[in-house]
Amino acid sequence: MRITKDKITISVVGAGSRATGYLNALEKYYAGQFEVVAVADPDQARRDYYKERFSIKDENIFLGYEQFNLADRLSDVVIIGTLDDIHFEPAISALEKGYDLILEKPISMNLEESVIVGKVAEKYPNQMVAVCHVLRHSPFFRTLKEIIDSGELGKVVDIQHNENIGYYHFAHSYVRGNWRNTKIAAPISVAKTCHDFDILLYLLGKDIHYEYISSMGSLTYFTNKNFDPSKMAKRCVDCKIEENCPYSALKIYTSQKIRSVVFDTQSSERFINSLDELGYGRCVFACDNDVCDNQVTAIQFTNGIHATFNMSAFSDTIHRSIKIMCERGEIRGHEKKGIIEITRFGEDIRTIQLERGEGGHNGADEGFVQNFMESYLHGKEFDSSISESIESHVAAFAAEESRLQNGQNIHIPTYWENKKKQTNN
Repeated sequence: MRITKDKITISVVGAGSRATGYLNALEKYYAGQFEVVAVADPDQARRDYYKERFSIKDENIFLGYEQFNLADRLSDVVIIGTLDDIHFEPAISALEKGYDLILEKPISMNLEESVIVGKVAEKYPNQMVAVCHVLRHSPFFRTLKEIIDSGELGKVVDIQHNENIGYYHFAHSYVRGNWRNTKIAAPISVAKTCHDFDILLYLLGKDIHYEYISSMGSLTYFTNKNFDPSKMAKRCVDCKIEENCPYSALKIYTSQKIRSVVFDTQSSERFINSLDELGYGRCVFACDNDVCDNQVTAIQFTNGIHATFNMSAFSDTIHRSIKIMCERGEIRGHEKKGIIEITRFGEDIRTIQLERGEGGHNGADEGFVQNFMESYLHGKEFDSSISESIESHVAAFAAEESRLQNGQNIHIPTYWENKKKQTNN
């Protein structure tokens, strides 16, 4: 067993918003109980920021994960917060050097590499691998699970789950941004909704597993066929209809709907230039995106439980909503509003109004950090294992494979076993 300790040292590989968010939560709840001793990132501004903020020694500042991988073990824990396509190599290197991991999802861009990470982790059972399936730690989903586990409504029979990505968030991340194209990122069922495949497992409990998946979806709207050169321009700043377009980059970023990209706003000219440099000023109908903007997945779990999962770009706000149908009642929840309605058949609705959580994902990021630290420092149980994280990735990749085959029904145990065999060859 790993020995619990009073203070931990941390290295950061990929010093973007996700890793920084976890460190902000650590400072809020565990100041004095951790120390950041190394950082690896290709961006000099990020390296300089981390050096100053955490007083990191020059010899522990690296230009990227490649340099960090060559160094000896520098800390107890490594946070891997790089982009999707460079999770695998630093994760394997860190495990083999004895690090405990906080690993941003997805584990890898493809299922074969994800399975390999799971196999390597099994070789080091005393090392902790915390994949950032943070929704398990949100007040909203924790409350839903408590209601289910109480048994007051009987067993779960069906679930309807929706991820409403938000029109502006989809345009930002999946049309113009880093997750727009499967050549540079995992498919959206993995990059975005592996959270949701994981949360369904979490709600149903450790004894329930994925059995069958069938999925359909497509890229219907954000395509070049909808670009009208007689009215539109390839840059929002040049477009005749920009003022009336909800996807206008000028509107989205000046309204602060999206705060995750830092533009140079010292002047209008610098703002426009930074939009162009970062690629976020393009018309949504003139990009190189290929990920689907809507997807519906039908699921059968063991014990005959069924679920439908709907992912859509076409919603006004970013939120998840869910309806859980049980033998003796139903549960309805709206994540953004923090409202959960419980109805026992034949009785009045009981409403729970949750306080809005602080930090990312409505308090889930902070909950994740707290669960990790309580486990690491005090030996308390961590809410998910690497095997559970792998299972949710298997389901997400299977959903994409089914979608590409027009909804073919995939038997998950067989699919998973075949992937394991492939990694042995």
